[in-house]
Amino acid sequence: MSSSESGAFAVPADLNALAPHIWPAGAARSTATGVVSVHGHDVRELAREFHTPAYVLDEVEFRDRIGQWKSAFAQATDGNADVYYAGKAFLCSAVVRWLDEEGINLDVCTAGELAVALRTGFEPHRILMHGNNKSTSELRQAVEAGVGLVVVDSFEEIARLAHIAGESDVVQSVLVRVTVGVEAHTHEFIATAHEDQKFGFSLSGG
Repeated sequence: MSSSESGAFAVPADLNALAPHIWPAGAARSTATGVVSVHGHDVRELAREFHTPAYVLDEVEFRDRIGQWKSAFAQATDGNADVYYAGKAFLCSAVVRWLDEEGINLDVCTAGELAVALRTGFEPHRILMHGNNKSTSELRQAVEAGVGLVVVDSFEEIARLAHIAGESDVVQSVLVRVTVGVEAHTHEFIATAHEDQKFGFSLSGG
């Protein structure tokens, strides 16, 4: 591997250094012992207390990144943008509280994620219900909870949502997911914008 390579493929000067594009800013490795810590918390002690595997979230970095996203969108849109955290990345009651305190909205794609948000006290109008192939039960729970937006991506889903909203005497605000026909150089199983896939309405096909 060439030493001139940069980014994710760069060879660090210190092979024991923590790669900054992988580890949070608060992570460090002791040069004396080689022990990794996150904001002073020894990961060995975390493993002993909580066992492994375990998810360790850096709250400081989480909140900082929210601030960066909000600032970037505010500058790019003159403050006319709503930023949503995708619950599919990871969601628990603590994360929901952080989102609420930082003033960011929440994108959920399952009834379970919606339930976690509501039980933690997150305001329904700041929730967006996303997800491909949402069940009728999930759509009903979203409407009855009063979520701000439901993302629709098929005529069949629009019909089901209209029926549910009518039964509840609710005018449900929606976003329409479209397929823009962009071919990304990635694995076909995770590509979401090209024409021949299951997400959204095709712009070219109407």
